[in-house]
Amino acid sequence: MFSFEGIKVTGKSAIAVVLTAIVFLLCALPAAAATTSGSKVEIRVKVGSAQMKINGEAIKIQAPYLSAGNAMVPLSVFTNTKGFGAKLQLTNNKIIKLTYLKHIVTLTVGNKSAMIDGKKAELPAAPVSKNGTMMVPLAIVAKTFGAAQSTDANTKEIVLSGITPASASSGNAGSGIDTDMGKSLMGDSYYKWTMNYPTGLIQDKQWSDGSWLSFSDVKGDYYLAISVEKPSEVLSSSDIRENLMDYLDDGETVVDVKTIVRPGGTFERVVTKASTFYYEYRSIQANGYLYTITYGKKAKSSAELTANDALLDSFKPSFNTSNKAIKDLTRIIDGKIAFESSTYGLKVQLPQGWNLDSNDSSPNFYGKDGSRIHVAINSIKAGDTTQEWLKRKFQYYKDTIVDSAMKGLKTTEITWNGIPATLVEDSYTDDSKTWTSEYEVYAIKGNYKYYVNYSFKGEDKAAGSAVLDQILKGMTIDFSKIEKTFGDIPDPIDSLDYRTVVTKTSVQDNFSLTLPKYWTKSNINMDSGELLFEGFGVKLSLNVEAADSLEGYPEALENLYTQSGLLKIDSKTNITYAGVSAIKYELSSGKLASKLGHITVYLFANKGKVYFLQAMSNDANATDFNRAQLDAAINSFKFTN
Repeated sequence: MFSFEGIKVTGKSAIAVVLTAIVFLLCALPAAAATTSGSKVEIRVKVGSAQMKINGEAIKIQAPYLSAGNAMVPLSVFTNTKGFGAKLQLTNNKIIKLTYLKHIVTLTVGNKSAMIDGKKAELPAAPVSKNGTMMVPLAIVAKTFGAAQSTDANTKEIVLSGITPASASSGNAGSGIDTDMGKSLMGDSYYKWTMNYPTGLIQDKQWSDGSWLSFSDVKGDYYLAISVEKPSEVLSSSDIRENLMDYLDDGETVVDVKTIVRPGGTFERVVTKASTFYYEYRSIQANGYLYTITYGKKAKSSAELTANDALLDSFKPSFNTSNKAIKDLTRIIDGKIAFESSTYGLKVQLPQGWNLDSNDSSPNFYGKDGSRIHVAINSIKAGDTTQEWLKRKFQYYKDTIVDSAMKGLKTTEITWNGIPATLVEDSYTDDSKTWTSEYEVYAIKGNYKYYVNYSFKGEDKAAGSAVLDQILKGMTIDFSKIEKTFGDIPDPIDSLDYRTVVTKTSVQDNFSLTLPKYWTKSNINMDSGELLFEGFGVKLSLNVEAADSLEGYPEALENLYTQSGLLKIDSKTNITYAGVSAIKYELSSGKLASKLGHITVYLFANKGKVYFLQAMSNDANATDFNRAQLDAAINSFKFTN
């Protein structure tokens, strides 16, 4: 339910040891979903390196650098369509607007003030133009977009994970529109547009709300996409052209720009060349929307695009509901979107504004303002019951969440999908101010257990009643399909032993630590010099580097800790730790931190090496159980020779 993200910053001129600066996540994850991961995009960048990696593919970028201890990266880290795919709008070469899914970040070059999802925020470092490239602080934008951030101890790369590409919130794929007899046109009755069928092309993607869809041919020689946006104001022709430029990928060269008049109205048009393809982009504003048609063709010259003018010229920002020749591709009916997962035999209708994350390994839906529905299906343990399942979950709550961070825990026996189930409702917080309401459905049928988690910000239960009603009464799962499709898919929580400890030793750095076994699963190399161990809302990090003494370390650390505003130093004492002289710091959340937490730091040296140990806990997770595990881990540090 609660977790940290750590950003490791290095730099010999500023500090001679790796610093893990704690940045609390903007959105807390529901408790039961915290251990579930999906197959999403991963981005890696490295300070000083002129390339980033998106799922392992190297892409050239302006090299990131450090500013006041913060990693500054080029905008392409967020706009590349293979990663986040955020849309960029740059006004007067100064105002930067990034739009990603339901998030909007507005930054100003040279100014630390920003607007994040409609709220004022203070950046740790101001965006700047460097060598003609806009550079922005990585952490706060990545955090807003919901990415988890960490550092690869071996490569020193900053890793952004859990990324949903903007184009990934797609619905059904592979729909052959030429098979609809009697249909010569296609369109969307909700967004009010129509155009001729693209003969020979197949619909391959459509966003869950229908605002973007694409078509292609079997050989990959043609491409067509229609996008619908809702601007907040009337756009000038130059505004529309600027927006069109955001559609261009890296490597596209603009070869023609003009205004054209067609039967559907006046369009702004941009033609580009990209390797063996030419693309034509057209945009028109009407009905309160901005419509953009993208047409691509494998060609030797842009002149070959004219052969398809009839298709593009047929686009009209209107929809005649009485015309039976139009195939209506709309995904929105009566204000609701029909979602379906064929793999799970799952169907549900949700209000407009919700999206299905098709990249996740199990169904995940995301609504406005951080609302979320997560569905998980797992094998049951032999002889397991809903009551035993709930008993384990409630023990997990007791062990990892303090009483003051969770309230209103209530269970109700219900019927869901025609089978007995238990509905659990509660509210939780990670900052003592902002609360999240949560509903959980627990049910067992045949060889599988079914879990649905619905969470939304605030404690106004009436605000989430419509969606909850759809989950309880409108969501259906084909149980027979689950039994036929899936084999053994154990729930990791069922077999997780988070009380067993194990001793880990570093031969190279001359120490041992005794830790809860489940903390150590991601630490294969104890000799890496950078270690991070994670529990439920607690973390322990250890960094080691060669140095003759602690000279200069305390001053540099104290400066880096406090300058971000995320942390404040509560105390500093000289102690003996592991048999050597050490400096101990106690820190807590500063004014800019979005979560409340405490950190205990030990800085010490031994035999030509400096050790930097941090024990971190969210206040919401500082239970007796968690604190005892963290304290025992801290006190277990020993030099091995």
